[in-house]
Amino acid sequence: MPRKLPKGIVQRGDKFRVSVQVNGERKTATCGTLAAAIEVAERLRLGIIDGHSAEYDVWDVQTAWNAFVDHRVAQSPASSSNPKKFTWYGKMILGFFGPHRSLDEVSSIKIAEFFDFLTQEKGYSASVVNYLGTLLYQMQLHAMKRGRMRARPTRMQGRRLTKGRVRFLSEAEELRVMEWFHNTGREAFADLISFYIDTGMRKTEALRLRFNDVDLKTGRMTIWETKTNEPRTIKMTARVKRIVQVLYIERSRDNELVFGHISERKLYRVWQHMREEIGFGDDAQFVIHMLRHTCCTRLLGANVDIRSVMSWMGHKNIEMTQRYAHFIPSKLDDAAEALDRLATVSERA
Repeated sequence: MPRKLPKGIVQRGDKFRVSVQVNGERKTATCGTLAAAIEVAERLRLGIIDGHSAEYDVWDVQTAWNAFVDHRVAQSPASSSNPKKFTWYGKMILGFFGPHRSLDEVSSIKIAEFFDFLTQEKGYSASVVNYLGTLLYQMQLHAMKRGRMRARPTRMQGRRLTKGRVRFLSEAEELRVMEWFHNTGREAFADLISFYIDTGMRKTEALRLRFNDVDLKTGRMTIWETKTNEPRTIKMTARVKRIVQVLYIERSRDNELVFGHISERKLYRVWQHMREEIGFGDDAQFVIHMLRHTCCTRLLGANVDIRSVMSWMGHKNIEMTQRYAHFIPSKLDDAAEALDRLATVSERA
C-alpha cells in the first residue's frame, strides 16, 4: 500500500512534486527527498521563497564539496576513510570558484577557465589535472542527484597522458637517497623507501598495509586494497622482512597499520626536502611513485617472466607491464647476437 503523503506533495518516480496555493496563485517545486519537499512546501506557504526558484535548494561550492567528501569517506573502506587526503584538492577547487558561488554558476565557461588555470598558469601534470576534473564533476553530480543543483554538471576536458620516459632509481641514486635519510636521522622514512623499492607497492597500498596482512612465517604479504580492486600476494625480500619484523615488535600492540607512524602528508614533505637537498629539485619525475617503477624495472632486468612481474605489480593488463619490456636484458642480448651472426656471414661472403 503506497504511503500517504502530506497535502500538496505527490511522488513522481524518485522525486517529490510540491504544489500549493498561495494567495490564489499556484506555487510548485520539485525536491529529491520527502523531507526537503515538506520543508519547501512550508516555506512556499510562508512566502519565504517563490515558486520554481524553490525547485532546487541549490548548494554553494563549499557546501557541495563538504557533502561530497563526507559521502566519499563514508563509502570508502575504514582504513582509507581519511578526509585529509582531499584537503589540497578542495583548496584548489574552492580557491578558484570561490566557496560561496552557487553550483548553478559553475558554468562550462568557468570550468574551461579552470582547466586553463591548472595547465597554463600552474603547469600541473595530466594526472593531477584529470583527477581535479573528476572530483569537480563528481561533486556536481552528487549535488544534482540530491536536488541541490539545477544545471547539469559539465565535465572538464582531460589532459592527455603522455607515455614519456620511465623514471626509476639507479643504484647510485638509491645510495644517495638512503644516505640522506640516514644522515638526517630519518631512519623510519629510509625503511619505507626501501620497502617501496622491494615491493613495488603504490604509495597508499603500503600506508594501508596491516600487520594482519603480513605472514612472517611464510614471508608473504597480501595487499587487499588496490587500485584495480583485485587483491594480490607477494613475497618479502630479506630487507623487507627485517623491516617488518622490527616494526612488528615495536609497534603492533599500539597500531594495526605497519606504517601507521608515517602520514602521507609528512612523507610527501620529507621527500620534497630530500629531493632538493640531493640535487633533484628540478627533476619533475623524481617522485615517490618512481620507486614503483624502480621495482618493476629491476624485476624485468633480472629476467623475471613478464607475466610474473605483471602479477607482482598488480597491473590490470600485460600492456602496462610491457611498457617496461625494454629492460629485459636476455631479449636484447638475443637480438644483438642475431645481428652479430648476420654480420659474420656477410663478412665471410
